[in-house]
Amino acid sequence: MTWIQRWNYIRMEKKSEKIGNVYIDLTHYSGKDLYSEGAVEDELLNIVKSEPHEKYNEMAARMMTWNGLYHLSDIRGNIADFIPIRKDQNVLEIGAGCGAVTGTLAKKAGRVTAVELSYKRSLINAYRNRDFDNIEIHVGNFEDIEPFLSGRYDYIFLIGVLEYSGSYISKSGPDPYLAMLKKLIPHLAQGGEIAVAIENKYGLKYISGCREDHTGGFYDGIEGYRNTDRVRTFSRNGLSELARKAGLRANFYYPYPDYKLPSVIFSDERLPHTGELRDNIKNFDTDRFIAFDEGAAFDESIKEGLFPLVSNSFLVMLSTEDRIESFDVKRVLYSKHSDERDNRYRIRTDILKDGYHRKFVVKYPRTQAAAAHLLAMYDASTKMEAGLKDSSVRVNKARLLTDEDGVFEGVQFEYLEGRVLQDILAELLIMGGKAAAFKIVKQFAGFVRAKRLPDIDLIFTNIMITADGAWNIIDYEWSSDDTDPEYVIYRAIRYFYREYPGLVPTEELYSAAELDASTDGKFDEMEKELQERIAGDHISLEKMYSIFGKGYVTLGQAMEGYKGLLRPAHVKIYADLGEGFSESGMPFIDGKITDDMKVTLDIPLPEGVRKLRIDPQENYCMVRFLKATVPDAKVNGRVCGNTVIFDTQDPQFIFDIKKGTGSFHMEYTIGITDMGMYEDIRDGLTAYETAPKGIVNKIKNLPQEKVEYVKVSALYRQE
Repeated sequence: MTWIQRWNYIRMEKKSEKIGNVYIDLTHYSGKDLYSEGAVEDELLNIVKSEPHEKYNEMAARMMTWNGLYHLSDIRGNIADFIPIRKDQNVLEIGAGCGAVTGTLAKKAGRVTAVELSYKRSLINAYRNRDFDNIEIHVGNFEDIEPFLSGRYDYIFLIGVLEYSGSYISKSGPDPYLAMLKKLIPHLAQGGEIAVAIENKYGLKYISGCREDHTGGFYDGIEGYRNTDRVRTFSRNGLSELARKAGLRANFYYPYPDYKLPSVIFSDERLPHTGELRDNIKNFDTDRFIAFDEGAAFDESIKEGLFPLVSNSFLVMLSTEDRIESFDVKRVLYSKHSDERDNRYRIRTDILKDGYHRKFVVKYPRTQAAAAHLLAMYDASTKMEAGLKDSSVRVNKARLLTDEDGVFEGVQFEYLEGRVLQDILAELLIMGGKAAAFKIVKQFAGFVRAKRLPDIDLIFTNIMITADGAWNIIDYEWSSDDTDPEYVIYRAIRYFYREYPGLVPTEELYSAAELDASTDGKFDEMEKELQERIAGDHISLEKMYSIFGKGYVTLGQAMEGYKGLLRPAHVKIYADLGEGFSESGMPFIDGKITDDMKVTLDIPLPEGVRKLRIDPQENYCMVRFLKATVPDAKVNGRVCGNTVIFDTQDPQFIFDIKKGTGSFHMEYTIGITDMGMYEDIRDGLTAYETAPKGIVNKIKNLPQEKVEYVKVSALYRQE
């Protein structure tokens, strides 16, 4: 039976179906999906039918598309995971899509009623969440379903939905966005909230050069959507005014990097600090410009108190004026999801405030396996308290949290206010107080050596100086009873230098800490092993971006005339270990690139490599060879001095590697060509080599010495 036949059967005969424990109501389904992403939805349906949840992240990486990542990643659920939904509460989710958020809601709520325009997406949702017995999906346009919704809901979710009201809310007057909110109010339970996740039309990434998410154009939101009335995003002020007109009050949260794949949720009571927003360039959906350093621009907005206006996305909690806050309800001010880890270490960290305005920190396990990790953290706190009983340094106190049945829920910590040591050191160095900064570094190193605490993560950001001047150890997540104090000191310097590379040479910090610089290599390897253990088999967004992330062009590169060259330092590497070239273990990498298009590559080599193949692009291009560890290369392009003109969409450099070579360095400049340009260059060079001198000068209109064709031994054409 074809999909069309199936749809007609459903429309004419069938009003519901059940997938696992999930009930699908088809009463209002027209028999036609009005919104579809095409064949990718068939692939998603096959995945959720056959693969367990634990494999979804891997499947997203294998699909190598934004659609796959967006629909399969459980990071999507972070936008709702921190909201204190209880098991005795009911939730309505409008625009549930393929169920990435539905599953998160079903874990927390008593009952989830989902509304979705697409039948196929509803099937994906149902198969994905078929083990839950508290989900009901209504297929059809919300405007048609809304009058028949029974009961009231403690939370109503519109995740990436409000902006489409212009397309699907057509029966309620001239302002469909206001009409959408007004339709929801009668369905709110006493004290209920509407959660709206939406892009900020003035988000910093859109100002810098990201395309508008819904139209695909540059600056469409900022310019007021002059070419469409079917979609609309809002500023913070615009959303506040929309809520006011609907008779709702608005409480803003700020998902970062955005609401689609959020790792951190900020609020007006816990805004980001300078240096916190560095995860900005991961455009999986479309190519983009980068007009400026977004991390530095965010820092400036934070200093000026303007971050709420330029946050990339909003999560707005809307409630009626009669909502009364209970003293027993704890409000979340901040939530950070540590997702880019092995399941053994995935946790969520919240800052909460109760009805008495007391703040505290809670870490929750995101998986069953992560509970042991948090219990180990609690054990480390008791050991450190014992080790510091005669010291002025304090450890942030921890206590275990359990539910009514005594089941472990998480670990609660004191909420401390102050400044972390890293910021103090940076400020001293910026203000010229190097001697004072180095004195603190020496004091820190002496303390670490003397106390030998089981805290591997005793870096400068994890020491907070409170108003009374006391040092407080916070966030001691990584611990070991045989911790090497020299390694702890090395890590503190390493992560300080990573954040502030230009303030002071790392050698001076080593000297201040009396740390032997010769141990750097050993500690580098230890750090690599630690990070590999933390990551486990999890495929991070950073790794995915290196494989199938979209291109970008800086403003400087565009001004140099390279508007068509995206990710010019994105290079594919193949190694020959004696059995021919293979990309196994040698994936795409990003080299360093300057605005004048000079690319620098530093490539670690596997043991036993005989030959190395470097593909500088996957298109016609010109490469000017500057230097390399191996000075001679074979190329499959036309050699002109030290420049190679590649007349192929598979350009290659091939180097012979001497035994024992552990790394490879290469520098070159790059520009793009097309086939027509290559043919012009080829014909011109041929004319120069064969024609009389005067004719060549006439053809080229250049002095002879500027077009001289010289063959050099450093580069020669591969046969």
